[in-house]
Amino acid sequence: MPKASPQITTFDAGELSPLMGARVDVSKFANGCITLENFLCVVQGPLIRRGGTRYVAPIKDASKQSWLLPFIVSDDIAYMCEFGDGYIRFFANRGQLVDGTTPVEIASPYALADLTTADGTFAINAAQSADTMYLFHGSYPIHKLLRTASTTFEIDAVSLRAGPFAAVNSDESITIQASAQSGTIALTASGGDVFTAADVGQLFYLEHRDNSSAPPWATYKTVAVGDVWRVDSRTYLCTETGTYSTSSLPIVTGTETPTHTEGSRADGDMKDESNDNYGSIGAMWQYQHSGYCYVRITAIADARSATCELANVDPSDPIVVPQQIVDSGTFKWAHALFNVTDGYPQNGTFWRDRLCVMRDRWLAASTSSDFENFATKQADEQTDDSAIVEQLNARQLNKLAWMIESDSLLVGMTGDEWVIGPANTAAAVSATNINAERRTSYGSKRIQPVQVGGLILFVQKRGRKLRDFQYDFSTDNYVSTDTTKLADHITRGKSGTNNGIMSMCYQQEPRSIVWAARADGQLIAITYDREEGRSDVYGWHRHPMNNAFVECVASIPSPDGDADDVWMIVRREINGQTVRYVEYLNPPLEDDEDQSAAFYVDAGLTYTGTATEGVSGLSHLEGQTVSVLTDGAVHPDCTVSGGKIALEWTADVVQVGLSTRARVQTMQLNAGAADGTAQGKTKRITNIVTRFLRSLGGKVGPDFTNMEQLNFRKPSNAMDQAVPLYTGDMESNWPGGYEMQSYICYENDQPLPVSLLGFFPIVVTNDDR
Repeated sequence: MPKASPQITTFDAGELSPLMGARVDVSKFANGCITLENFLCVVQGPLIRRGGTRYVAPIKDASKQSWLLPFIVSDDIAYMCEFGDGYIRFFANRGQLVDGTTPVEIASPYALADLTTADGTFAINAAQSADTMYLFHGSYPIHKLLRTASTTFEIDAVSLRAGPFAAVNSDESITIQASAQSGTIALTASGGDVFTAADVGQLFYLEHRDNSSAPPWATYKTVAVGDVWRVDSRTYLCTETGTYSTSSLPIVTGTETPTHTEGSRADGDMKDESNDNYGSIGAMWQYQHSGYCYVRITAIADARSATCELANVDPSDPIVVPQQIVDSGTFKWAHALFNVTDGYPQNGTFWRDRLCVMRDRWLAASTSSDFENFATKQADEQTDDSAIVEQLNARQLNKLAWMIESDSLLVGMTGDEWVIGPANTAAAVSATNINAERRTSYGSKRIQPVQVGGLILFVQKRGRKLRDFQYDFSTDNYVSTDTTKLADHITRGKSGTNNGIMSMCYQQEPRSIVWAARADGQLIAITYDREEGRSDVYGWHRHPMNNAFVECVASIPSPDGDADDVWMIVRREINGQTVRYVEYLNPPLEDDEDQSAAFYVDAGLTYTGTATEGVSGLSHLEGQTVSVLTDGAVHPDCTVSGGKIALEWTADVVQVGLSTRARVQTMQLNAGAADGTAQGKTKRITNIVTRFLRSLGGKVGPDFTNMEQLNFRKPSNAMDQAVPLYTGDMESNWPGGYEMQSYICYENDQPLPVSLLGFFPIVVTNDDR
């Protein structure tokens, strides 16, 4: 019987799929676990018990689901927004933002039924620039949330300027005629169902057929006030001429061709020169239009009759409707691209100094540095800075799932993934230099991806796979890898019809972890740290909680900026009532923190002060049995009554909350055989050493029903003080016998810190077969 001393010192493969149970040939088998609950994989290899969740506040109405959205102004100014039924509340500095004792709250346009997509995910997406956050929802116009002071906010509808517009009508049989060039203007269509109630309040585009009705400007040409002339596609009105003339000498234009696209300018000095054949030379020309105009529909009488007014915001906007549209109408007209019937932008992001918004396959990018201006040309010229309107040439009518800024603009649809960038990489992105390519066809769920270094992670359309997406230089293409392929069970959930990831966020510091809320309410996470030639860590871990259904997760920088806080809304049953609490994940105990600061309870609170015999302020846990840690020592469980608990001894620091259980079960041991694999052979673990770092508590054994309690107390430890945190090897007897399948299990259900560095068993294997 060969004897072996295997070492299990790395757990960074996380919890592996049951289908991996025999894959001893895969390198990650030895680093993986059958069960991994409430432990964090870390890139150094060990397992660290996750911290508990701290209770912050209840949501406004526990009977209605709400969602969290980060509002990060800077590294040291960050808010978590609670979006509920027609309201927004705010959290900051790990507490609720209040005005006196009243939660800061503003009304929002979003109704409860519209906060959740048909997929069950959050329906609002955001793009942020400093104190302004643009909000996108396919059923609502774009809004922006403004931070006006440290505790004051407002939300306003965004009125986009100069577009964007849908494709211009090309059916010459359907014309629209305007009743006037300015003021209140009636629009009359010659046929078709042109106008609908959805047009009210929206921009409408009108362009004349041509500008041949106005004479061309020329030098030394007789001119009078009121004349309308053209230069290229621009049209100008003469508002002033020189005053000196004789009956035989005409007032004429000057020599400076009008090129301006706002206000008025003269083409000469409007003086009479001696010794020529003219009177005064020069006229003042007021810019009228460049052959088109924007109007805003104010009322609809029927499908062929509407009332409007000019929609001029910028000085360069046309100031009148082209006369030809008044005289004979035009077939060149277009509706607003985004409206209540067709839908509004479902998502948006900042890219290449533009605000880019999308509704399904339609992309609109603002003018450069002017995020609410969507003019596709400046007067008569399309420039590199002009807005861009593009329709993806998709094979299927897929829905938009997400957008994210990178070197290229990355877009996820429900059926494929796209990369948008300049066709000529040496030139700026513009309407004439943009290329949209379909790169992969996995399809995405409507959850905003997270960025990890130079790649993104997105949820595949069924919610069961989390894929990375990055550029690969060797193939000159974007490639995607399924991070769940070795842990395909991790997103499944308890119910066969209630599966998949519903909410997701990224915690960059102190460890690179993507957190997700599963459809059945369980919190799951993946430690993700992949660097070419240096790191290949993608280990999943689950975080089941006592009496908890996690509905959403989001992250913002911690108040001190040293880490990222993971926030969540958790549904619980407390004292016979359904409640929803805002909580955040407390960090594990740091190396320089006192043992009394260990916080490993959920929905918990901390008392710090003079020695006390009880803790109050626990009404959010009324009637619950809670775990208690006093000055770093485990206290017997208590039941909350009247919002408080009584202690059996006094303590200065008390941690109180719902209990959690951390546990790990390794893959089958594969060591000790003299003639090949140890799999399928009878073996016995005679004893085991478990190595810890600043840890306490727990049990070890072959399974979770047959375990040996670890004893950390030494005779030298004072009985009236907490057992000090332990660093080193803990040897224990092994309660198991000879087994075909050998595992090592560790479990800790006390509110104590655990950093599990490794297992070192002694294994004897029977090689008879």
